[in-house]
Amino acid sequence: MSKAKLLVLGLLTSGCALGWVPAAVPATPAVVCTLAPGQTSLAAGTRHGLAAHLQQYPDLSLATTAQKQAARRLLERARTASERWRNVAAAKASGFNTQLARRAPGDDSIGYLHAEHRRFSADHHILDVKRPESLIYATQPGHRPVLIGVMFSVPRGVRGPTPAGPIDRWHSHLVCMRGHKRGLAPVDGRCRVGSRLTQGSEMLHLWFTRDLRSAFAVHAPVAELCRDGLLTPQACRAGSTGHEM
Repeated sequence: MSKAKLLVLGLLTSGCALGWVPAAVPATPAVVCTLAPGQTSLAAGTRHGLAAHLQQYPDLSLATTAQKQAARRLLERARTASERWRNVAAAKASGFNTQLARRAPGDDSIGYLHAEHRRFSADHHILDVKRPESLIYATQPGHRPVLIGVMFSVPRGVRGPTPAGPIDRWHSHLVCMRGHKRGLAPVDGRCRVGSRLTQGSEMLHLWFTRDLRSAFAVHAPVAELCRDGLLTPQACRAGSTGHEM
């Protein structure tokens, strides 16, 4: 079987379709995950997909005892290793980019700062709790940033490992790519001239909540973060509105 057919077969079993780029760059296919007609999300247990397509929480009933144990070990090791960066100043001193995005006037919503460490992002260490690619802080005007999780990522084209089976779900986003530069978010669903829409690198969020299910949520598990005192009462009263920064 040809490499092209193997690639298509692998994408179909992941719930993805293959979108080919224009003839200007014929050798580089843009992998874009799509849902089947009438499908609102990928099936429970799917381990790779677009963030908007994966189910928010993992189905723990699909995991074996060993996989659940692996997930708990990863969570506790990450929580312990990240303790030294609880203070955002310490994270900055260690090389994480803790600069906040500019807020619009009157915006007091909760923000989720993904403080990236460029060197860790380029070192090819995968699922290394001592070298997470990003720290996640909850931010809100008038309050200190609160460390609520970490994000692991893998190089472009690499599929993230899943030692915890269906509990580990690696998500990705559609990005605009130009050559080997970093992908940028599309503007109104479109890319600038000279770039192409494709599927970005895979990422895995790990939230420092008290239960395994919410700790491996794809998006911020607001209800559980509130329950565990990781978000301010004001943010919890406002509900799930929030954005990455």
